Amino acid sequence: MTVGSTAMEPGETQAIDDLIGRAIVPYSDRPDAKTVAHLIDDLITHGQILHARVAALPQEQRTERAGAALVEWDYFAAAGPIGSGDHANWNHARALARILRNLRTAVDQASRTP
Repeated sequence: MTVGSTAMEPGETQAIDDLIGRAIVPYSDRPDAKTVAHLIDDLITHGQILHARVAALPQEQRTERAGAALVEWDYFAAAGPIGSGDHANWNHARALARILRNLRTAVDQASRTP
């Protein structure tokens, strides 16, 4: 995944969708603590790249939702889990995944804009 271009390659899109899908599952399907830690690392890695892409978009190409996702990403990525323990980490992963989904949508919309 490269920061310089707006459009995502099909493999990038699928990798991000898979990552989001691993995080946004019912609580009964929550993975173990080690898997959640790796998931958070992957979410942050992809999120930083998408954040940079969305932040580089001209203001007129950003929706209100994209602007909110930039602000939310800055907060949640810096703050880390709220609380301690496995449940806090899992909630953090889910929050990052929801924001990542919004960043991905913003990049998709911008790549379709002439």
